[in-house]
Amino acid sequence: MPTTSPLVLEERTKIAEAVEAIREKTALIPRVGVICGTGMGALADRVKGATRIPYDQITHFPLSTVESHHGNLLLGNLGGQPVCLMQGRFHFYEGYTMKQVTFPVRVMKALGCEMLIVMNAVGSMNQDIPRGSLVFIEDFINMMGVNPLVGPNDDTLGPRFPDMFEPYNHALIEMGEEVALKAGIRTHRGILVGVTGPNLETRAEYRAFRAMG
Repeated sequence: MPTTSPLVLEERTKIAEAVEAIREKTALIPRVGVICGTGMGALADRVKGATRIPYDQITHFPLSTVESHHGNLLLGNLGGQPVCLMQGRFHFYEGYTMKQVTFPVRVMKALGCEMLIVMNAVGSMNQDIPRGSLVFIEDFINMMGVNPLVGPNDDTLGPRFPDMFEPYNHALIEMGEEVALKAGIRTHRGILVGVTGPNLETRAEYRAFRAMG
């Protein structure tokens, strides 16, 4: 019988300790995880009955160093759904490992989240998508040269070789488009290119990314 990697056991312990720290503050079991991006932190004000936990009070949680990102985890109800909302997230360019950047997602799953909504502010290379548009990401291209799944795999968290044919749930995208349409908000679909930052891209890189699709 194969033995479990010490690194996997260490990660499980960290997740369990983070969950324990959160459970000391609230017993709410979230169904939806939400990661707010730049300019979306005010969404936290709409969470009803929220328990607000600063990241520095959650064992093993990284701390956001970006000025515009608050460092709080909120558990409460949003739109009638129990949610776990990150008010401020972490970036690879801040010096964290990819394991650290994605650690909160694993904690959300351990808390009970069944789906994840991620928001961010990005530049558009499509002239038909003007600044300020609401875009649903339907696919992505990873140009970061790193992957959070590198290393020993924990089969309790997911398969070694996950299928990425549909990384974003099309049913949820269509639901979001329908809600936006009823609210009179025009939406688009796009493909996200993941880059490390923190610098913006060169003109040559923009041309290359557009050619990639």
